[in-house]
Amino acid sequence: MAKKVEFDYSSFQSYKMMNAIRPLCMFLCKAKYHVEFRGTENLDRKGGFIIAPNHISALDPMFIAMASKRLFHYIAKEELFENPIMSKALVHLNGFPIRRGIGDMNAVNYGIELVRRGEVLCIFPEGTRSPDGTPKAAKSGVGYIARATRADVVPVAIYKEKTEKGGTKVIINIGEAIPNSSLGFTENGKSKENKAAAKMIMDRITALWEECK
Repeated sequence: MAKKVEFDYSSFQSYKMMNAIRPLCMFLCKAKYHVEFRGTENLDRKGGFIIAPNHISALDPMFIAMASKRLFHYIAKEELFENPIMSKALVHLNGFPIRRGIGDMNAVNYGIELVRRGEVLCIFPEGTRSPDGTPKAAKSGVGYIARATRADVVPVAIYKEKTEKGGTKVIINIGEAIPNSSLGFTENGKSKENKAAAKMIMDRITALWEECK
């Protein structure tokens, strides 16, 4: 039986731990990977917005953190918060849990409120890691949050490949922001608009991913 995870969705804290460990993350990642960043200027924005990357590994939030000057919050699966020590670390890195497969509105509404307060939210549109590293179809959640916040979305492709020298090359390819007004939302739109917006975002991520090949 899964351990119950406690998280205070009524407290909107923004911790600065990532700023403190960012240099160490950069050192460790460059020691293990050949990391290349493209389009980092697209994350140099003010106010609340959404970062939408594809998802290939547990290190993805770290890669985004190295590319971004802004602190951001990110959604992570609830299971990662079951260990008290890991949970405390994730919370202080501005992660928060979501119960997958049930439409966890506590987590969704928390993310929406963060963006409305001018914070940056990182959400992986696929909802889970890709088993083979290629971008998969998006869930509608990113569209729902984009509609509710009226925030722009910055698409990010995370691409990983083995090099001839035996190391691993990782490219973080950050695209231009997708204006919220381009996502096709109407005043009385139905849920299909959320799905269409999520697909548009994922298509942009996939195009950025293809550029890395």
